[in-house]
Amino acid sequence: MRIIHFFNWRLLDIIPVLAKVKEQGFDAIQINPIQPLKEDGVKEWWMSYQPIDFAIGNYFGTKEDLIQLCLEANQHDLQIFADVVINHMGASEEDDLTPHDKVSEKLKSRKDYWRERERVYDWNNRAEVIHRCINLPGLNVYHPEVEDMIVDFLNELIDCGVGGFRFDAAKSIGLPSEGYRFWPNIIYRLKKYGLFLYGEVIFEEHREIIDEYAEYMNVLGNYDGRNPSKMVKFVESHDSFLSNDRLGYMRGIPSEHIVHGYQSIVSKYPNTLFYVRPWDNTWQSDKVKIAHIQDYRPEAIKKYG
Repeated sequence: MRIIHFFNWRLLDIIPVLAKVKEQGFDAIQINPIQPLKEDGVKEWWMSYQPIDFAIGNYFGTKEDLIQLCLEANQHDLQIFADVVINHMGASEEDDLTPHDKVSEKLKSRKDYWRERERVYDWNNRAEVIHRCINLPGLNVYHPEVEDMIVDFLNELIDCGVGGFRFDAAKSIGLPSEGYRFWPNIIYRLKKYGLFLYGEVIFEEHREIIDEYAEYMNVLGNYDGRNPSKMVKFVESHDSFLSNDRLGYMRGIPSEHIVHGYQSIVSKYPNTLFYVRPWDNTWQSDKVKIAHIQDYRPEAIKKYG
């Protein structure tokens, strides 16, 4: 699966480039989180990860826009993958672990729907990672009613034509070996079989943890599990390019260098993600297209002939 990531693109602005996306050899498009946000519009990039509800529609597009994009993409034999934020909600201006006033009342009114207001300090301590907050108000996704809301939201996106999901901050949600059935529960409750699912499990070096996530989804991360076919590899992401802190380690690297790196991962991994930098058309280069054409996986040979 060759995924192109149009981060912070409005949904209807993607439609005019669908033919080019297909020509370049991509199979799917990852869109922006489409949940209502505490502040709408193109502001700080990270605002896209501060939703206020499990619903469809924000500055980047309406539910109707999403349906139209999915229909148009289908005409080009492309899939639309939704980036979904299910682990946390938008923060108050006064306290980053307190839900924003705009957060849905059905969530905000229940204390048991939220994690304890403690932040993760040790990212190697799984108890902290799966129970505490990641500098935003953490949802208690282990609560069955919160799980129900998430399932309903994902199934609504499926009804719109979405063919897969990127689960933001998947690493922060516990696994069956840790006493939580969240991931198998969610996946088995989706109304459509065969969706492409991938979870963000970045900076996780423990292979046994990566492998357990890979039992339920593909893994988007910096390190590999035992099965390369279950990894979704990237050279850079919106985090690594846009962040102002240490996470923004790709910011000063020229776009053409990214293409060289992308050619390398396409030759090694069946699932890759290409992040489109703001105001940058490198994704349209012949080198990206050639990387996909020279992909010798059986499904690629069938596709390109």
